[in-house]
Amino acid sequence: MTNYPFVSIIIPTRNEEKTISATIAQYEPFLAKYNLEIIISDANSTDATVQEVEYWLQKHGSRIKLVQPQGKQNIAIGRNAGASVATGFVLFHTDADVRIPQPDLFFKSLIRFFAQPKWVAATTPIRIYPEEATITDRVYHWLMNTTIRASIPLRCSIAKGESQIVLRSCFEQIGGYNEQLVAGEDCNLFFRLQKEGKVAYLSDLEVHHSPRRFRQYGYWKVSYQYFMEGVSRLFARKSFAKEWKVVR
Repeated sequence: MTNYPFVSIIIPTRNEEKTISATIAQYEPFLAKYNLEIIISDANSTDATVQEVEYWLQKHGSRIKLVQPQGKQNIAIGRNAGASVATGFVLFHTDADVRIPQPDLFFKSLIRFFAQPKWVAATTPIRIYPEEATITDRVYHWLMNTTIRASIPLRCSIAKGESQIVLRSCFEQIGGYNEQLVAGEDCNLFFRLQKEGKVAYLSDLEVHHSPRRFRQYGYWKVSYQYFMEGVSRLFARKSFAKEWKVVR
């Protein structure tokens, strides 16, 4: 491997003191093994998120970075700020509540996959933490994953921010995430990426995330928000939401 990280794991945070330490810890055994770096992009957290991250900074030095963008904040700005200091060949954009159930397989597969020059980006199935998953969770996420998988061969590629793996050179070429979008920046990114090269759905991998947003708002409300975001960007070329509320 080169002196530069192969994968930069980019995690935006805002008041994630309950999750961020465990999220970083899951990657610790693989930092050197798979030449990883972790970049935390914090959006003015008012809890102990930054202090938790600083512990890991002291422990692992250059393998872990903290950026704190100033001024206007949204998820796209946070993701771009993290990417701006990344040195990895591949960017893995994910969230502070995401777990990788098989990290060895995950990173080994990414290295093998991106050794093929035809691919510019990939995503994976997303599921709820198994210990918290209900039947509704499983059905909804099956439908969501099926939609994401079907969107790729239809040339209207979408993907969720929990699992977006992109060649850094390609990400930079298209200007990263659209910072004018309050929500839906993740799907917008993949829609633009498909014009640069081949996008894949890696069905043999997966990530797990918290059901916290679905528990607070319910699946009908969250689905309505997602639907209206898609309609608004299609016809009005802007976000439907004025603010994407933080759920912790």
